[in-house]
Amino acid sequence: MDSIHQIITLQHIDSQLKDIAELLGDLPKKVEELKDDESALIQSVEDGKIRLKELDLELNKSEGLMKDINVKINKHKDQLFLVTSNKQYDALQLEIDHLKGELDEIETKTLENTDEKEQLEDRIQSEEENLDLLSKNLVDRRTKLEVLMNESSEQKFKLQSDRKNHIVSINESTLSQYTRINNARDGLSVVSITGSACGGCGAFVPPQIVSEVRAAKNIHTCDSCSRFLYWDSE
Repeated sequence: MDSIHQIITLQHIDSQLKDIAELLGDLPKKVEELKDDESALIQSVEDGKIRLKELDLELNKSEGLMKDINVKINKHKDQLFLVTSNKQYDALQLEIDHLKGELDEIETKTLENTDEKEQLEDRIQSEEENLDLLSKNLVDRRTKLEVLMNESSEQKFKLQSDRKNHIVSINESTLSQYTRINNARDGLSVVSITGSACGGCGAFVPPQIVSEVRAAKNIHTCDSCSRFLYWDSE
């Protein structure tokens, strides 16, 4: 098989592989993105629940501290009526004020923790609802992807095997040139001449080149788009 027919065959194989890839479209990528989103949501929900437990412990601890402080404040208030000197009275009052300051700080922190807990509970509920919808969507897309992959996997495997066996017979320089064009021209390296024009970009092909392409003499490429040219006799 001469070189031009070798790369025509290679182009035919690559075009079929490209069709299979386009059949799947961005579904594999979308499935991976959904899996990442699902993992992120699961982690966020887990982290949120851990934080809820921490907040509950802090709120319970604060509640106990506030009870203890209120008991001390009430005890000191009762003692105010029993002191016999201004010095003792002032000392008790100072201690009461100090305890009230501590109580205010704990109450402020308790309000902050309570607010955080309420927001966190709302966020977790929303994320769990989103997670349920996302998981269902992911199952649907996975099923669709598996069906498409099963339908095309046998054909794809055969094409890949044919390609591997075929390229060993192609000149290394020609194969390298084919690959560069393929990457630059969206997977289309080889085109037929239509009349006197390149079938890829429509550029004019000189009659002498057309004649040589028809006769399959040497390998010719389009001066404009660099694609390989061949003559389709059918």
